[in-house]
Amino acid sequence: MENFGEEFESKTGNFLKDPLSLHDLIETGCNFEISTNFDEDVAHKIFDELNLGSDEEDDNENRRSSDELRDLVSPWLQPFAELKENMLQINPYLWKKITKVGKESEPVVPFRNARVNLRYNAYWEGQGAPFDSSFLRGSSLTFYTGLGEVLEGLEAAVCTMHSGEHSQFVISYHLLFREMGCPPRIKPKADALFIIELLSYNLVGDIDADLQISPEDKTKFPVVIGKVKDIHLKGLDFFRQGLYRNAGRAFEKAADMLKFCRLANEVEEEEQKHFLIKLFTNLAVCYIKVNLPSRTCIVCKEIRQLTNNKPSCKALFQEGRALLMLGEYKRARELLVKAQYMEPHNNDIGNELKILDTRYSRYKEDERSIWTKAMGIIKSKDDDQDTLKKEANLNELEEEMLELLQNFKDDESQNKLCIPAGFTSKEIDIIGNLAKRLELKLSLDPLHNGRYSVNKKKV
Repeated sequence: MENFGEEFESKTGNFLKDPLSLHDLIETGCNFEISTNFDEDVAHKIFDELNLGSDEEDDNENRRSSDELRDLVSPWLQPFAELKENMLQINPYLWKKITKVGKESEPVVPFRNARVNLRYNAYWEGQGAPFDSSFLRGSSLTFYTGLGEVLEGLEAAVCTMHSGEHSQFVISYHLLFREMGCPPRIKPKADALFIIELLSYNLVGDIDADLQISPEDKTKFPVVIGKVKDIHLKGLDFFRQGLYRNAGRAFEKAADMLKFCRLANEVEEEEQKHFLIKLFTNLAVCYIKVNLPSRTCIVCKEIRQLTNNKPSCKALFQEGRALLMLGEYKRARELLVKAQYMEPHNNDIGNELKILDTRYSRYKEDERSIWTKAMGIIKSKDDDQDTLKKEANLNELEEEMLELLQNFKDDESQNKLCIPAGFTSKEIDIIGNLAKRLELKLSLDPLHNGRYSVNKKKV
């Protein structure tokens, strides 16, 4: 099976020479250096952005945002002690009041392995303007629980919330900036009011969950299945972020762990089969995303074996897409039509069939154009008995074929070029040498009555 590799994709950026630990910063303090290796024009760009537009446009913007600014004003300017009287005390350092109920049928945010998305305003006691606000930044905040990425108090508050919930929290300085604070901006022993909207959260699992399994338990299904699910969740999280290679690596890892488990009974066998189908289906999608259609076909064969050749609509659709990418138009149509029969109102399947029809029509036109000229050269050669002219025609055929194969290679929508009957073995050798020169592959195609075809080598 294709391996996605060991390095994980990441997108990072920092003006610090070395990253800071928020925990170390609060507990013991840190020394840090600012990196000067950044665009010197950044300050000018920011300055320009702050001064865009005419005075009239600024007036319109001010009127438009007046309601938003009112929402930023603290709803409580009295001492926090009075506010706490109408709140639920969660622990000695945290008080809560729900202002909008969330999805209480779902669990609250877990303390580990969850990716949280929220908006918030934060206020010091007695102050109307926020000292920190995602609303002012015009974006939401995303962080992972259990990694210390945000203030301890903010994370503790979020871990009491349901998805969609709005709540107010008074958080003690013990969970914020401790006794010292950070003068002059943050006073010593400063409590804060946080108003939080929990937009959503997703369980993200753990890509290294397998490391928690002892060597003697690595093939025990009851132990392995829990870790496989953690790795699968991490793969889903990668996929949501568009990190398809990372997602594929996670699904591959989970599938390999699960395939080699010892099964004690039919119940475990059924659970293993069910989860392998899920992993292989997800892998099929990832391979499509990173342009590895042949690997999609391989995992779809695994799905067929697990389902007694009765794959789901989703698996049929992905296999059909892969075959379309490989230029196997007839087989792709068969599978897509089957998928459409199973889900007749699925627009994605209908759109894929339209793409197939368009590409197949263009492919047939290109094929006729390519071989009409080539066969004309062959006929001219056969009609002429002069040896020198035959050699000249062969040279002309070589020049024409080189151009045609180069055009085929450059066309990303085609992966196979079928060669019609009528070429001699010497001419096939010429085509084979030209294909090799262009890093293409000439092979017999059993799906087309043993005719030759030129294929692009798999990456």
